[in-house]
Amino acid sequence: MRVLVANHHSLDKPGCVINGVQVEYLASNFPDKARLGCRRFINNPTLWAFLPLAWGAFEQARGGEGYDVVEATDWLLLYMPWVVSETKAKVVVSLHGSNGQVDWYSNPNNRNFDGDFVRVMETATLGLADAIHANSRSNARFWEAKINKPIQVIPPILELPKQASTVGNSPCGLVVGRLQNWKGAEVLCRALEEISDIEIEWVGADTPWNSSSSASEYLQKNYPNTFGSKLIWNGALNYAETIKKIHEAAFLVVPSIWDVFNMTAAEAMSLRSVVICSQAAGAEMLVNDGINGFLFDPAKPRQLADSIRKISNLSLQQKEELGRNAHNSVLNSLGKSQILSKLVNSYKEILLTDFKPLDEWLLNCLKPQMVDKQNSDSIGAFHRGMKKIGRMILHGR
Repeated sequence: MRVLVANHHSLDKPGCVINGVQVEYLASNFPDKARLGCRRFINNPTLWAFLPLAWGAFEQARGGEGYDVVEATDWLLLYMPWVVSETKAKVVVSLHGSNGQVDWYSNPNNRNFDGDFVRVMETATLGLADAIHANSRSNARFWEAKINKPIQVIPPILELPKQASTVGNSPCGLVVGRLQNWKGAEVLCRALEEISDIEIEWVGADTPWNSSSSASEYLQKNYPNTFGSKLIWNGALNYAETIKKIHEAAFLVVPSIWDVFNMTAAEAMSLRSVVICSQAAGAEMLVNDGINGFLFDPAKPRQLADSIRKISNLSLQQKEELGRNAHNSVLNSLGKSQILSKLVNSYKEILLTDFKPLDEWLLNCLKPQMVDKQNSDSIGAFHRGMKKIGRMILHGR
């Protein structure tokens, strides 16, 4: 197996071996060459930023030569060259949250043609893959409705803690995630307006809310009686500090208006924490309402307020029972052996299918065009300015 890491800030890094897996990094000459042919996308910021990376990875991986299956993520458009080109391997797209989805849910007021065009291209190309894997049933349903193609749900693997946790002794609840729109910051503020005697801590970095303010500024301005008093934002913490917070918290809230999965919910459940999970987060598939946690509709903040009140009135014995049930649910759903078995069986099925015919229209639209090399100014500066991460995984014999 070989892993190819494709992102702007790890170009040309030396390769390494991790747990017996060969890891290599995209060499800058491949996206540099592709960028010359992608200048017609210069007015489409997302395609201009990431298609050259995707085509560069395609070229460096020699179109899958020597491998049975190539697996690429939807994030950063890394899958697009593989599904529109003639490849030497079968192609699996692993859904982790596409650029179009992130743009759609980040801030509705900032949507523009660039995001619309990316979503059209994602909808047109995703169904060309030999197989598609989603790590939650909600994200699988989302894309099945758009591309009319079945998607297999293969949840992420979660390493379970070696020691059991006890019910947290803090009176506060906890949210772990970036402070932003799609993580449900405003939903939680609205719910806390309904409650007078509960505090919830939020651990996570601040993000832009719109073109003029950060999330913390927006929430402070619009919810002055809640943000900073009932909702205490602590900023980002390291992993060990965050896990300690989860151990101590009275309960964990996932208030997202959208989440492809949300590993924090699964991690908290594995630690026997009581979790309140939004029905719009992919991790909702782990939660049986009232049995191993609680579910609520993020479009109805009052439901979240009711769940918070309900947990506050539970006895210690009831909380411990919920926690045990949550731990067992994760153990049965996200264990390494069952997830790896699903992946292997899916790859075997893919190998029995025929190669798909090319869609020449989409290939002609997305492939780099031959251009004069004089148009290659500032490529190095462009790479240095990019901060986002993408990855491509190649599975071989």
